[in-house]
Amino acid sequence: MTKYKPDQGVYARTTAMWLLGALWASGAYSMYYWLLSFRGDGGDGLMVQSLTEGNLPVLGAPLTPALIIAVAVGLAGLFAISRALSAPKAADMLIDSEVEMRKCTWPSWDETFSSSIVIVVVMLFFTLMLAGMDYFLNAVMTKVVF
Repeated sequence: MTKYKPDQGVYARTTAMWLLGALWASGAYSMYYWLLSFRGDGGDGLMVQSLTEGNLPVLGAPLTPALIIAVAVGLAGLFAISRALSAPKAADMLIDSEVEMRKCTWPSWDETFSSSIVIVVVMLFFTLMLAGMDYFLNAVMTKVVF
C-alpha cells in the first residue's frame, strides 16, 4: 500500500490521524466497559469471564471477550481511518488546507497578548453590564409583582 502524495500535507494528515485515532480509541475504551456491563443468567458478567486462567502478561488484565472485541474494533477503526486519510479526495483536502495555512500571516506574541487583554477587558465590561441590568430588572420586577 502506497501513501497518496507522501511528501505533501504531512502535518495536516498526521494531526488528523492522531486526533481521529484518539477519538476512535476513546470509543473503543468506552465500548469495552459497555460490553463488561452485560450479565449472564448466573449473575456474573457474561463478558467478564476470563478465557484463560491468568492475566495478559504485560497489561495484567484478564483476557475476556469484551477485551478481544474492543481491541478488534479499535484496530479495525484505526486501519479504516488510515485508509480514509490516504484516499485522494481526503488527502487533497488536507494537503490544500496545509498549503493555505502556510500562506496565513500569524500575529506576533505582542499582538496576541495585547489583543487578548482587550478581549478580556471587553468581556469583563459586558459581564458587569449584564449583571447590573439583571440586578436592576430583578429589583424592578420584584417591586411591581409583589
